[in-house]
Amino acid sequence: MSRNRPPTDDRQVGPTVLDGETTVARLDRPRAPESTRIAVVSDPHVATEETGTWKVFDRTERNLQRAVAAVADRNVDGVVVPGDLTKDGEPRNFDRYDELVTPFDVPTVTLPGNHDVPKTFDDHEVPSLAAFVDRYADGEKYPVRAEVGSVDVIGLNTAARWDGGLEDTWGGRVSDRQLAALDAALADAATPVVALHHNLYALPDNPGGDWTNFPLNDGDALHAVLHDHDVPLVVSGHQHVPALGVRDGVREVTAPAVCSYPYALLVLEIGPAGTTVSMVPLAAAAETVESYRAAVDGVPMGRGIARRTERRLDSLPLESGRIEE
Repeated sequence: MSRNRPPTDDRQVGPTVLDGETTVARLDRPRAPESTRIAVVSDPHVATEETGTWKVFDRTERNLQRAVAAVADRNVDGVVVPGDLTKDGEPRNFDRYDELVTPFDVPTVTLPGNHDVPKTFDDHEVPSLAAFVDRYADGEKYPVRAEVGSVDVIGLNTAARWDGGLEDTWGGRVSDRQLAALDAALADAATPVVALHHNLYALPDNPGGDWTNFPLNDGDALHAVLHDHDVPLVVSGHQHVPALGVRDGVREVTAPAVCSYPYALLVLEIGPAGTTVSMVPLAAAAETVESYRAAVDGVPMGRGIARRTERRLDSLPLESGRIEE
């Protein structure tokens, strides 16, 4: 589909706006014997009482409703939600999130994000990691595993530790217990896709190589397990920037956020010839411009995320060419 730049007013050139579903990448792996479609609905940050900021909190309920409708329209086999369901773990926002995603009637892997778990700097009560696990993983400690069509989706918790070790940071970590369990799960997974909230790879255009206050700590240990099992694809959220990275054959697709520019979700089409990653916009041009302006006119973090996103939208597909037969 085409991309365009509607003017924000008579003097300014607006952001790139996707004109319908757009190919983000075409990958030779993973492959599946039968076509499998997986929606990635990341970082909705549902906020029922807040407004403003570069996340445009007063639009989060609307955006998630549209994401749920877009998923329903695409006849997907499963959904991955890579975390940050809520603004900051408020019980009312969890309740509203649950109401909005009730229509998901396919296997759904839901992961905690750094905004969904208790932090020492919260000024309100946040449900515990155990409560999140009970609510979204049927009481099963992460990693969780779901058969989605011909694909094994394995979801990790990078946002919280049972000993509270991540309560003073937005950064993430995969525990040794999870690494061991992941190693065992991958031993018999024919077509694995591993999902997590925090990013395995840093954005190369981010000064310093990674976010100052919320990287994935000990990412090398996770990468080693993934590499040992030749895992072809990792899916993450967190940065709000659509991105594609690869190291030693392990490829990561980072999903855009539902809550902020460019208001979008991803669909993975995994089949015998490889994988196509598509981006599905959730907003009209004027709404996309609104979210872009809220970011670039606001705090440095939002401005940086919007501009990194803009560069990637201008260069889609991020990886193109014929899928190897």
